[in-house]
Amino acid sequence: MYEEARQFLDKVLPTEGPFVTLTYAQSLDGKIARKGEQLILSGKESMAMTHRLRILHDGIMVGIGTVKVDDPQLTARHLSPEELQDVKQPQPIILDSRLDLPASCRLLRNYQNGVGKQPWLVTTAQAPTIAKVSNSPTCSSLEAAGARIFIVTDPSLPSVLTLLRQHGIEKLMVEGGARVIQSWLKSSLVDQLIVTVAPVLVGDGVDATSGRSLTSLSDVQYQQIGNDMVIAAKLQ
Repeated sequence: MYEEARQFLDKVLPTEGPFVTLTYAQSLDGKIARKGEQLILSGKESMAMTHRLRILHDGIMVGIGTVKVDDPQLTARHLSPEELQDVKQPQPIILDSRLDLPASCRLLRNYQNGVGKQPWLVTTAQAPTIAKVSNSPTCSSLEAAGARIFIVTDPSLPSVLTLLRQHGIEKLMVEGGARVIQSWLKSSLVDQLIVTVAPVLVGDGVDATSGRSLTSLSDVQYQQIGNDMVIAAKLQ
């Protein structure tokens, strides 16, 4: 399954950076989660594809809602033994406008234990209140727990992307959740869309796109990986 994932990604990813890849898994009825609950949709084969995708990027971004519900590690683990020996892990990046990151989350625990990269938090503040936010007890406690905090006055995705590239993140992978996915789809900044569709019906749940209408997709490619169908395309 590792070779299958490698061959598929070699076909669809840009050969040169910088670029942004938006990726997520959804059910047949377009759901990516249940409200307030973790929902694992990908099979082990497509999960290996996603984890290989992670090591091909400098950073991996999620929203604070995903961290609070899923408590992810944002590392590449489901790889071949050879890749795991010399893997370069992506930089975890969390969009967290209110500094709600739980101090007990695995991202911080892993960093404290020396098994994960220091998580970056991107938060927002008006220019006159930057000093107030940076000196707040919440900010100080998160920094003491190991987080690196970036305070931006312009929360727009182009501004955040510029900030990240100034800090070495040329190839960015965006995983979710729903609000983050929808924001990036509206931004016209996504170079590659990779969606895993699992053969399951969820029913009541969280929609990936929430009615967002895409004008067109190009260079569409399909690959069955395990029981899942993976779709890759460029956004117009």
